[in-house]
Amino acid sequence: MNLTMRRWIAIGGLVFVVLIVLAVTLFSLPGTHGSAATVANSYAAHKSAVGVSAYLIAVAVLEGVFYFWYLRDLIGTAEATKRLATIGFAGALLFAGSGGLAGGLYWTAYDLVGHAPATTFQTLNAMQNDTVAFLLGPGVAIFLIATGAALIRSGVLPKWLGWLGLIAGVVAIVLPVALGPYAAGFWILVASIVMLVHNPVGRRAASLSSRA
Repeated sequence: MNLTMRRWIAIGGLVFVVLIVLAVTLFSLPGTHGSAATVANSYAAHKSAVGVSAYLIAVAVLEGVFYFWYLRDLIGTAEATKRLATIGFAGALLFAGSGGLAGGLYWTAYDLVGHAPATTFQTLNAMQNDTVAFLLGPGVAIFLIATGAALIRSGVLPKWLGWLGLIAGVVAIVLPVALGPYAAGFWILVASIVMLVHNPVGRRAASLSSRA
C-alpha cells in the first residue's frame, strides 16, 4: 500500500476519534441507577445535545467501517496476518454495531422527550449504559488484540504499536464499560499519528544507503 493511502487511513482514524469524542462529550449519560425523574429531566434539559450526539455517532459508524476495512487491508500483508486482520475487522464491526445501537437509543430518547413517561427514559438510559457495553467491550477487545497481534507479526508499523494494542485490548476486556471505548480511541489516535509520521520507504532507502 502506497504512502498516500496510508496517510488517508491515518486521517480517517483521526476523524473517527474526533467524531466519537464529540458525541460522548456533548451529553453526559446519567447513572444507571438514577431515579426515573432525574434521568428524564436530564434528557429533556439536553434534548438538542442528545439529538446531535445521535447524528455524530451515525456518521462515525459510517466513516469508521471504511477506516477499519482499509486498516485491515494495510495490516493483512501476508496470509497469517490477513486472518488476524480480518478477525480484528470482525471485532470492529461489533464495535460499529454498538455504535449503531447507542445512536439509535439516543435518537429514540430525543424523539420521545415530552411524549413518554419518565420510566421510558430510565429504561433507555439503562440500555445505553449497560446493553451497549456488552457489544462495545468484546468488539473493542477483539479488534485491538487481533490487530495488535497482526502488527507484531507483519512489521508494517512499529511492533510496539502492536504490543500497545494487546495491552489496550486486555484493558477493554477487564473494564469494558469504564475504559473500553477510551482504550480503542487512544490506540486509534496513537496509530494514526504513527502512520502520519512513519515513512517505511524513506527508512528502507536510508538503510540500503548506509549498507552501501
